[in-house]
Amino acid sequence: MDYCNFKRRRLSGREDTTPASSSVSPSNRFRYDTSTEPIIIDVSGTKFKVARDTIINNTTYFESLLSDRWNQDALSSSEPTESSQENTSNNDSKQPSDQDFPDFPPSSSPQVLFIDHDPAAFEILLTHMRTGLVHLPPSDPYLAKKALLLAEYLGIQAFLTTVKAITMKNISRRGDYLGDETSEAVQFDARFGSLRSAVDRGILPTCFFPPKDVLAIRVADRTFHASKAVLMAKSGYFGRYLTSNPEDYWKEEYLSGENPDVMEVAIQMMSSPNSAFTTMTEKFHSVSGQNVKFRHFYVQAILTWLDKLQLPVDFRDNCVQTITHTFNA
Repeated sequence: MDYCNFKRRRLSGREDTTPASSSVSPSNRFRYDTSTEPIIIDVSGTKFKVARDTIINNTTYFESLLSDRWNQDALSSSEPTESSQENTSNNDSKQPSDQDFPDFPPSSSPQVLFIDHDPAAFEILLTHMRTGLVHLPPSDPYLAKKALLLAEYLGIQAFLTTVKAITMKNISRRGDYLGDETSEAVQFDARFGSLRSAVDRGILPTCFFPPKDVLAIRVADRTFHASKAVLMAKSGYFGRYLTSNPEDYWKEEYLSGENPDVMEVAIQMMSSPNSAFTTMTEKFHSVSGQNVKFRHFYVQAILTWLDKLQLPVDFRDNCVQTITHTFNA
């Protein structure tokens, strides 16, 4: 150290005793890790205690809100004043306090943020933020809709991307994704537009859940069950019924004004022709089946319904041969 500078400092009473190699500020030595700081989210009266990082890293809404607030608070409390600059050297040995270092954990209660939404919907999204799981309640489609719209409002993109990707997979009835989830989500947006539009059309949340393969066909007081896959493969009529709109494959019931006995045979013809043969034989041997006019009417009704089903030509011809053979037996 230069002797003149040293003498001037001694005369002014402000000798610099800080080692030259010390470059770490007190605020860095006592900096508080805010990532696990608890924050209270008040959702219409229901309070959730959440780690700050959990909501900042998963939602654009809270990321923007908390980052802006924290930066403003830190800036306002850390701006130097003339008096603080004058007393800097005298306070070097002073124990650091919350006021000295804005990054130090505050002694007050956790910050409370309020949002006016459904707590049950927020809880679904909070589970995703904590675990990465994507779940919607299949038994409560109304709650599922609210969770989807809240996810869009809060900007929980990872949740929405997975929902859209799964929905696209289900609609196209694929076992695996064609590409990554982001690509699937882009296809979803291109096809259905906004999330709100998909919800309004009934695409979501319906198509997010795997469709059931069984279709209940109700005729008068009887109900028959048939595989949707078989119906689509064998019948052009049911193929259009189940695919005219993306959500149609999720239909679980079909109402028909057809004769129940005729519908029974028609369904069996598509799934198990031998069963149809047995059913017609039993019908022909019944009391009413002994009447030739009834048998003729019964057979004609079946053939008419088979035409309505729009079966493949070869398959229809085989059905007609089976029916004719049974009628003449």
